[in-house]
Amino acid sequence: MSQTVKVTILGTEYPLRSNDEDLTLRLAQDVDGYLRELQTKLPAQSTTTLAVLGALNFAEQESHAKENERREIDRVAHDLETLAASLEQAME
Repeated sequence: MSQTVKVTILGTEYPLRSNDEDLTLRLAQDVDGYLRELQTKLPAQSTTTLAVLGALNFAEQESHAKENERREIDRVAHDLETLAASLEQAME
């Protein structure tokens, strides 16, 4: 059931609709922590710039995770094909 969860990121509170309050809170803490790190490294940048940089970083991480998952699926599929061929050959 969807509920409103209040999270704070860079000092601003956001009411968010969520089906998983714990997950939403953890993700908000991760985002806040990362943006605070960026803010420390780039103190002259606006909150908007920090948010864009953070979004690009998270998007890059997601892209790498999807690529790694695709590679793992391809590897498992290849292993299954090899195993199936070996089983067929053994049954002959």
